[in-house]
Amino acid sequence: MFASRFEFQHRAWFILGIFCVGLSCYWIDPHNSGVVLAKNLRSHIAVLQMLSPQTSIRLIFLIGAFVVALGGVIRAWGAAYLRAEVVSDSKVRTERLVADGPFRYSRNPLYLGLLIGVFGAGLLCSRTGWLVQMILASVFCYRLIRREEAHLVLIQGERFVTYFQSVPRLLPVLKARVAASGALPHWREAFASQTPWWAIAAGEVAYALTLRLSISLLVALAGVPVHLAQKRARSIKARGRQEAASASISVTDK
Repeated sequence: MFASRFEFQHRAWFILGIFCVGLSCYWIDPHNSGVVLAKNLRSHIAVLQMLSPQTSIRLIFLIGAFVVALGGVIRAWGAAYLRAEVVSDSKVRTERLVADGPFRYSRNPLYLGLLIGVFGAGLLCSRTGWLVQMILASVFCYRLIRREEAHLVLIQGERFVTYFQSVPRLLPVLKARVAASGALPHWREAFASQTPWWAIAAGEVAYALTLRLSISLLVALAGVPVHLAQKRARSIKARGRQEAASASISVTDK
C-alpha cells in the first residue's frame, strides 16, 4: 500500500488529477452536489425554508469555501514549520523530525488539511464526483503517508518510533502529545504555498455570488498556474542558496 516513488514525486499532479476526475463525473451525473445538498437541507431545516432556494445555495457554497479555506489554513500551519520547499519537494525529506506546531497534535496535518480541502471542494463536483474524489484522495493520502513513515523509521529510528507512538497519524487530539522544540514558523511563505486552496475557496465564493459553475471553475483552476510559478521561483531561490553555500565553502577551504 506504499505510494511509489513516481506517485510521491508527482503528488501535486495526482491531486489535481483527482480533482479533475471528480469534475469529469458530470458526464454520468449532471447534478451539482452543492445545489442538491442545499435543496435537501432546505426541505428538512425550518430556518433554511425561510430563505429562497437561491439564497440557500449561496449559503451552502459560502460554507464550502470556509471548509476549503480551513483545510488551507491547517496546511499552512504545518508548512510554516516544515518550510514550503520541503512541502513541495519531490523527495521524501527525512533529515530532521518536525514536532512543532500542528505536528504536536497530528503526525500528518498537511494531509489532514488536504482531505478537509478536498471535502469542501466537492461542492464544485456532481454528487458522484464528490464521492469519487473523496475516496481517491483518501486512498492516495494513505499511500503517501505509508511511504513517508517507512522512510522516517529507517532514517530517524527510535526517535520517530517514540513520536509515532505518542501522536495520532491523522485525526488530531485536543492536547499536544509532545513538547514544542521552539522552532520558529515562517508564515508568509507557508500561506503563499497554499495558493491552490485559496483559489478553490475563491471559486466557491464566486459560485455563491454568480450561481454559475463555469465562472467558479475558472477562478478555482486559476490557482494552478500561479502555484507552478511560485514553485519555480522557490526552486530557483533554493538553488541560489545552495550555490552561494558551495561558493562559501570553497573560499573557506582555500
